[in-house]
Amino acid sequence: MLLLPELLGKPHHILRHPDMPSEAFADLWATVKAGNKWHGYVKNLCKDGGHYWVYATVVPNIRRGEVVGYTSVRRKPSRSKIEEASKQYAALKGAN
Repeated sequence: MLLLPELLGKPHHILRHPDMPSEAFADLWATVKAGNKWHGYVKNLCKDGGHYWVYATVVPNIRRGEVVGYTSVRRKPSRSKIEEASKQYAALKGAN
């Protein structure tokens, strides 16, 4: 795992690409804070200004009935799923 010192201790949203609708992250946080698993496609920024897509699964870590943290597993999505998510996210951004 590559750790970049400039990211340590920073909020994860600094990697969010401007194409990502805020509704996607609102849904993610509402879902995991309620104790449920969330999965979806996320477009992130690269340090060089480019971007990359991941298919993310986020699971709340629950101890004694309380959410104490989160685990995220990511994998490379297929080109067709990226195209589908791009269209859906563009429609959501256009609706705002």
